[in-house]
Amino acid sequence: MLPFIVGALAGAAAVIAFTKKKELKEGLEQGVCKAKEVAEEMKKSVDGTIECIKSKKALHVKTKEEVQ
Repeated sequence: MLPFIVGALAGAAAVIAFTKKKELKEGLEQGVCKAKEVAEEMKKSVDGTIECIKSKKALHVKTKEEVQ
């Protein structure tokens, strides 16, 4: 009985996907575009954090050298 139900649901999903493929394609394209935007923002954030850490390390090294 369970395989029949799963098969019926899979068939229904396939029919819906086939009849609404334009809407699904647009939604997928919007999702990919949004994912690219988020990835770019994350990259900027990570790059900024790396630069901040590097500058703090450089400042710390200079301070140590001045003390000695």
